[in-house]
Amino acid sequence: MRINKLLIANRGEIALRILNTARSMGIECVTMHSKSDKKSQFVKSSDESFFLPNGYMDQDRILQKAKELNVDAIHPGYGFLSENAEFCEKVKSLDIKWIGPDAETIRLMGDKINSKDLCIKENIPTLMKSSNINSAEKIGFPILVKASAGGGGKGMRIVNSNNELKEAVTSAKREAKSSFGDDRVFLEKYIRKSRHIEVQILGDNHGNVIHLGERECSIQRRHQKIIEESPSSRLTEKLRSEITSTAVKLAKKLGYKSAGTVEFLFDEDTNEFWFLEVNTRLQVEHPVTEEVTGIDLVKEQINIAEGKKLGIKQDEIIAHGHAIEARLYAENPQNQFLPEIGRIEKIRFPHSDEIRWDSGIVSGDEITPEYDPMLAKVIAWGETREQAAKLLARELKSTHISGVITNKEFLVNCLENKSFLGGKTTSDFIERESKKLFSSIDKGLIDRSMKAAIIWLQETSKCGNSRLNFLPRNWTNGIMPHEQMIFSFEGEEYIYQYSNNQDVFEIHRKFFERISQSRGKILEFNENNLYFELDDSILNAQITESSGNITVNLGKGDITFKIKPRFVDPNEVVIEGGLSAPMPGKILNIKVKKNNKVKKGDTLITLEAMKMEHSIKANTDGVVEDVFVKAGEQVENGSLLMKIN
Repeated sequence: MRINKLLIANRGEIALRILNTARSMGIECVTMHSKSDKKSQFVKSSDESFFLPNGYMDQDRILQKAKELNVDAIHPGYGFLSENAEFCEKVKSLDIKWIGPDAETIRLMGDKINSKDLCIKENIPTLMKSSNINSAEKIGFPILVKASAGGGGKGMRIVNSNNELKEAVTSAKREAKSSFGDDRVFLEKYIRKSRHIEVQILGDNHGNVIHLGERECSIQRRHQKIIEESPSSRLTEKLRSEITSTAVKLAKKLGYKSAGTVEFLFDEDTNEFWFLEVNTRLQVEHPVTEEVTGIDLVKEQINIAEGKKLGIKQDEIIAHGHAIEARLYAENPQNQFLPEIGRIEKIRFPHSDEIRWDSGIVSGDEITPEYDPMLAKVIAWGETREQAAKLLARELKSTHISGVITNKEFLVNCLENKSFLGGKTTSDFIERESKKLFSSIDKGLIDRSMKAAIIWLQETSKCGNSRLNFLPRNWTNGIMPHEQMIFSFEGEEYIYQYSNNQDVFEIHRKFFERISQSRGKILEFNENNLYFELDDSILNAQITESSGNITVNLGKGDITFKIKPRFVDPNEVVIEGGLSAPMPGKILNIKVKKNNKVKKGDTLITLEAMKMEHSIKANTDGVVEDVFVKAGEQVENGSLLMKIN
């Protein structure tokens, strides 16, 4: 049966991704939206969108509207209801096609304990695991506490000793219950120096199952992937054949239909691999497989749902070149990769021909604590792995984002890292290369960026002045006195003196090296761009100002710094020894009371934000002087939680 009308039961970039392919197949697309998504790009792009007052997990509302709108099929994307067997059954009971595997497969593979038991029965290599938390020493530390119904890094904790076990299990169970409605956890052996290898599979309703090669997704923070690639730089053809054939064997056993991913853990030292899980949905990182194979996975999913046989045989699939995907997040790598919220004042993608952008974000969009803070997936393809990495790094450097902190520069540091380019991308990559990945920005670049900001701010101020904006840029009736501007960046103040006479800016940093003394001249200027001379160089800067912050991109990545006001607001009081909320969220647990002694590194408060738990730890030894919040309370970003003396 042909699908003529499709409901996309998701949001953001994946909703747009599905919509684009469906449209190319002549299919009408319906979306759904929450209150905060009313003006989002996927809503604007759809043929019709209906409101979800209770959010994206409201099965009854979704099914009611699906029936009213006479949709032929539902595509769940990833996350939300994509791996909900009950929802799948309800969809089918309404004679609506489900674009995904059967409910039975979803239910079996969604339970990590039962899925591992099946693999053991089928002689598929599987890591030692146990549902008994008292068996940790038998398994051997380090171990991984994992939610049985989990995914996306939620409900997972690394434990190195018995002392950490109880708190890790409690926290993982609580997070799993919040995210998946199931608080069951199990213990699994943790391999520190490993690789995360996954195999893309496709199965139809006629018993045909194929694989589309492997992806490597070893570079992760908080157990969530940030860089993915295909193929893996580590696998030999023999190992590749062993892993992919194991994935197909399992998929055939399951009678798998639609797109799915079989995930494995690969030991770098021994070449052993073990089954991890099956994701019974489209993966976030599916674009890298599409780029190397030329196969549109969403199109294949729709064709399978319509009852068609796979249009390609295993020996016809040829991977060409190399593809790398970077996940661009609103998060602060310098603050344990915690999510950031706020308004995106400006976002400008270079949109190079060699680069694929999967994104649903535009300038003016709000990043809220309700949803995952991923802004975009950026995918580069090259003839070689090194070429793809360099293209992707260049694209990210040229991308301008202001208003929220992102992981953009961190991603660039990863892609340009020698260990990364050498293929040494084991799961300990971030920890192993941390000094290089979190390295400070070149002082010369900071200086040039601030000088560009001064020139741009002066011209912006003049253009915004109704009395002066008619004057030519080089007009003056005398020698202008020096003015002063102070910037703040990473805890350091930068004091500049400058003057503008006869179209030439004289700028120097006070009490700074002679090299900072510069002459600047505007060549072209508009609201967000400055094309200018600075000493012997001609530079092009993208610049955005918002709420006392200014973001400058000179083609080597964004640098954001504060403009220090001439007068300090007396209401802005910093309490010494104060512990503040790093993001908006709900206080789940307070582990200490007034007058309790604490040590640096102790967990004091547990905060829930974006369906994940975040431990707020003591930054010094001391005594709790006061606690300003209570369990269950909602707090804003920057709210004072506790004071330690």
